[in-house]
Amino acid sequence: MSIAPKLQLSVQYALDYQQQLPRWRIRRWIDKALQTVYGIYIDAHLDCPFQGVQLTVRFVDGDEMQALNHQFRDKDYATNVLTFEYGVDERGYVLSDVVVCIPTLEHEAASQQKTITQHAAHLLVHGTLHALGYDHLNDEDAEEMESLEADILAHFRIPNPYQIPSA
Repeated sequence: MSIAPKLQLSVQYALDYQQQLPRWRIRRWIDKALQTVYGIYIDAHLDCPFQGVQLTVRFVDGDEMQALNHQFRDKDYATNVLTFEYGVDERGYVLSDVVVCIPTLEHEAASQQKTITQHAAHLLVHGTLHALGYDHLNDEDAEEMESLEADILAHFRIPNPYQIPSA
């Protein structure tokens, strides 16, 4: 049986957003995603392929996100979240950065009638799952990833972001 993976987390605020999204809350969301993925391996009677996660979360403005999205994805707009995966180091730690664009986060939260906290939790869980190897390139993978996100967010009493509220 493998040992539960550890989380080493660094949070960077390019914008003053510590009040709205404090480190302790970010850590809880990311750690829950990590422990959920670990539980999937345990339930399948498989050893977890990593010992821990070293993750940096950075909150940025629209200009920085647009530059990153253009440089790394050849898309010239400020997306909501980007995950940069760097593989697993010699200690067995997944190395990754998750970058969240605050103006896009705020705009999407308002347009989707969610709180900033709810939407930030979703984007950080989504980015963390990408760091842990999940993706949504086809329908089956997207369904699996969305289901995991909804389950993790439900732990924090955050509504399923993929369910359209009835009018």
